[in-house]
Order: sequence, then structure tokens, then C-alpha cells
Amino acid sequence: MPDLVWCAADPHFERGDPALGVFHRWLEAFDAAGAPNLVLLGDLFQVWVGLPAVQTEEQREVLGALAGLSSRGRKVVYLRGNRDYFIEEPLAEAGVFLADQWDLEIPGGGVMRFEHGDLINSSDQQYLRWREVSRSATVRALFQLLPPDRQRAIAGRVERGLSGTNAYYKSYRPALELERWARRLAAEGVASAVLGHFHVDQEESAAGVSIRFVPQFREDGAHLRVIGNGASYLEHLS
Repeated sequence: MPDLVWCAADPHFERGDPALGVFHRWLEAFDAAGAPNLVLLGDLFQVWVGLPAVQTEEQREVLGALAGLSSRGRKVVYLRGNRDYFIEEPLAEAGVFLADQWDLEIPGGGVMRFEHGDLINSSDQQYLRWREVSRSATVRALFQLLPPDRQRAIAGRVERGLSGTNAYYKSYRPALELERWARRLAAEGVASAVLGHFHVDQEESAAGVSIRFVPQFREDGAHLRVIGNGASYLEHLS
């Protein structure tokens, strides 16, 4: 049975990151395989500020590769992560669909929900407020008033500040909030879900919803493939 979706989560690429070569090879493999949908579960870079003065060469190269896939008729979906800021315009120019969540109707298998995962912990109101404010039009306008060198310096500080925080996401799971989130999905008719953010390779069920956690895409190119009946399996590029 052919693949419906290839999915990668949380690479957290940095400037000059050798794992970027693995990612580009993965995109080439996806293109050759012919699957119709590519889903990126967010946090592609350690920090991605999508404003012109701050974009890195690595980010422009990735956008070019995604634009190529889109131009050849593939559906490319990017689900906003907690390290992604103001990426709406560059992704739109590349023909990439950007959202907080994306649903896919599985023939005979119900709806499958794809999401980054950082919004599940509804108890962390401080983070949720920060997420909303830091991506607001007001913050964007103020940021763009700064000279380009100043914009790049701030983006660099944010990137350094987020380095080394992966252990938190690997060790913490908001169990009660996950159950509440799954109950909301079940009420919407969602049968299964795919999540990044937590950096684990795991499957579980909550409120009758089958949940697949996708581990971090790094040097071995770990990624999830979903086949036509909704079943999924983890693959490694190398």
C-alpha cells in the first residue's frame, strides 16, 4: 500500500549544521517516492525568525527545496512550533501551507490530526500568553523598526538561549492535559493524532484517540510514514 504522508519533527537545525544535508537527502527521497503529502511538525530550526533581515542561508535553501516540491504538485504542510516566529510570508511564497494543526481524512480510517504539540499543556498559561504576544503584529512591527544588524543580534541571542533545552521536552509530558486534549479531538471526530515537540518515539491511546509521537529528526533522519489505511511506521534515512 502506498504512503500517504511523510512526516518529520523538531530537527532544531543550527547554522552550519551537518544534519541539514540529511534533511535535504530526505526531501529528495520523498520526492522520488511519490507520496502526496509532506508534513513538518515544526521547530525545523533552533530558532526561525522569518523576516528578511534575519533569514539565514540555510533557511533560504530549505525554502527553495520546499518550493520545488510544491511546484511539482506535492502538498507541503508546516505546523508552527514553539521556535518559529513570523514565518508566514516566506512559507507562503514557497507554496507551503502553514497552520497550528492539519487534518487528513484517511480512507476508511477516519480523521488523522497532525500538530506540533506545544499547545496541549493548557495549564501553562504563561507560555501560552508568551506564544501569542511574541508572534503578534505589534511585536513584529516593533522588531522591524530596528536596524537589520540589531534584528540579527536579537535573533542570535534567542537562538543561543534555546540551545540545550531539548532535555525538558524529552522528560516532561502533561498527562492530564493530554487526556483533555484527546477528549476534545474525539468530540470532533478525530480518530488518531501525530505529534512532535516531546522528542519521543512512542504510541499510546487517550480518550479513544490513537496518538503517535514522532522523535526528533537529526543525523539518522528519523521520520514517520503513514500509509493509505492510516497505519504508520518509523523509518531512518541512514
